[in-house]
Amino acid sequence: MITLVAALVMVIATSCAQDSKTVPAAKLSQSEMEAKLNPFFEKLQAIPEDGHETEAMNKMAFDFIAENPNDAGVYVVRALLANTMKTEELIKYVDSNEYLKNDPTIQAEKKAWITQLETGEGKMFRDFEAEYDGKVTKLSDFVGKGKYVLVDFWASWCGPCKREIPNIKAVYEKYKGDKFEVLGVATWDEPAATLKSIEQLGITYPQMLNAQKAGSDAYGISGIPQIILFGPDGTILKRDLRGEEIEKAVAEALK
Repeated sequence: MITLVAALVMVIATSCAQDSKTVPAAKLSQSEMEAKLNPFFEKLQAIPEDGHETEAMNKMAFDFIAENPNDAGVYVVRALLANTMKTEELIKYVDSNEYLKNDPTIQAEKKAWITQLETGEGKMFRDFEAEYDGKVTKLSDFVGKGKYVLVDFWASWCGPCKREIPNIKAVYEKYKGDKFEVLGVATWDEPAATLKSIEQLGITYPQMLNAQKAGSDAYGISGIPQIILFGPDGTILKRDLRGEEIEKAVAEALK
């Protein structure tokens, strides 16, 4: 059985972050970061599977962050607590910590967390647009038009994104029609690279090219792929879909 910690590490390892050039320079060297983080993650791996793993992980993280008002502490917030805490609780925690509430990286993340709350399941879709080759395409050209729409925020350079494409293609081929559509949103990517990957991967469903940050800003996306299922009226039904969960969500919606 895969442990909760192992599952968390898998989540961290199977998403692509926005270009690291947008993140402030680290205050610790790589060797300093490793010296602090490696023992911490080793202790996490030793947490027993007794039904209280999340509480134990979070307590260990809180203690570590209190002892490390530096980039190692920031890393634990972004890599661990952002996956184990409810967003509302995470924001309160960050606001209560003097270092974190003044750290530019965390404050940038906080904006994304707030946007995630505003575009969570049950909320109405938030429109955005992209321009390529003189043509403007909007999310609302597809979403809110009476169909269920599966939207994949992806990039040609993102390995985890490419690994989800076969799952998305299979769902598209099985369910496409009057009730269901798939849309790819090229995120943080150059159109030429996107088009090359579309051809190489055999993608036939529609794409919004050159979206860059428009979609990720609208939905608080800090890592891709981000796969969202929208209802016929534009309601957000599911976020963070991966693997088998993609078809499961679509099949359930189309019953």
